[in-house]
Amino acid sequence: RRASAPAVTLPAKETSMPVYLHIYDVSKEDQIHKLNKVLAHKRSPLKFGGVFHAGLEVNGLEWSFGMSLAESVPGISCSMPRQHSQHRYRQTVQLRDTRRTAEEIAELITDMIEEYPGDDYDLLRRNCCHFAQDLAKRLGSGPIPGWVHRLAKGGAMGDG
Repeated sequence: RRASAPAVTLPAKETSMPVYLHIYDVSKEDQIHKLNKVLAHKRSPLKFGGVFHAGLEVNGLEWSFGMSLAESVPGISCSMPRQHSQHRYRQTVQLRDTRRTAEEIAELITDMIEEYPGDDYDLLRRNCCHFAQDLAKRLGSGPIPGWVHRLAKGGAMGDG
């Protein structure tokens, strides 16, 4: 009589989901586009910064933070990837995949909506790039590249 082989327990399939940082020139103004092209050319390995809007795509939706003066309107909004209506799409940076499930991501976004009211927006100290950085870290996908928010950080330091 043959001994049976020991039971083999296969690990649960790990899920991962891609995370993308979509970067836009703030507004659709040609002057901003030209400035960003000089300070942070898409193909240049050295980027000094620029005037950017950033949104983070996860699970097929892009999340970003912006100013709202009405308490009933949250600061966090959702759009189709690379389709922000107020800014000119520039480029995408792929971040590390997240291991969070769709349900965990939804719960995280719900929590962050409470933490990021639109009237708390500050151009230099708490903007869309700060939100993208925070969300990327919480997803385990961050940080975002430093050049994306370098100009705002420098402005905040100079502003005291």
